[in-house]
Parts: sequence; structure tokens; C-alpha cells
Amino acid sequence: MKKEDTHNVRFAKLQDEYLESRKPETLVQMYTLVREIESNYILDYMAKHGLFFNSDEFQDKIEDATIFVIDKYLKRKDFRIEKLSAYAHFGMLKALFKDKEKEQALKEISPEQWMEMTPTNWYEQID
Repeated sequence: MKKEDTHNVRFAKLQDEYLESRKPETLVQMYTLVREIESNYILDYMAKHGLFFNSDEFQDKIEDATIFVIDKYLKRKDFRIEKLSAYAHFGMLKALFKDKEKEQALKEISPEQWMEMTPTNWYEQID
């Protein structure tokens, strides 16, 4: 049995339990499992693509990817994931590349615009 299949089976059981009971403790168990998967996926992706994140950035990426998955359960009562590994992979990609559009927008700002901006609010000013 593949590790992803093991995670899928464990997650399916937790998901069924959560959808039936809505117990916060079960959602925490789901979160913990998804976080473990996202950590593995991000580490694998970094190794394959020669990426490096400092510890804080790495933890932020894991958190963003995990929240992408778990947040759906808080927004929709009928939300269900059929295959966690595929959904978690998509969450990982979104977390890894979520700032690319903002980075591109920052590159296109003129020197005059840069001088008017302060470093603490660059992103807010380009949204």
C-alpha cells in the first residue's frame, strides 16, 4: 500500500466522522494529517526543483497548503474530499506559487512609484 493511500484511507475515516459529528477534535485530527502530507509534498517538490525556503517560509507554505484543504469544511457543511492526495497536491501548488502574481506586479512598478511606497505596505498598494 502506498503512503498516499494510507493517508487517503485515514483521512476518509476522519472525514466521515467529522461530517457526522462536527466535533472540533476530529477536525483537528484532519488538520494534523493534512499538515503532515503537505510537509512531505513541499519537501519533495523543493528537492525535485532545487527550491529553498528558510524555516519560517517553509512553515508558512505548509500552513497555507493545509488551510487551503481544511478551510473548505468550515465554509461548506456538505464539503467532501474524495481523494486527499490529489486535493493536497493542489493545495501545495497554490501555497508555493500564491505570491507570484504580486511579485510580478512589484517588478512592473516604476521607480517613481517605488519612492512613494513604504516597504511595510508594498503589497497593499499594488492590490
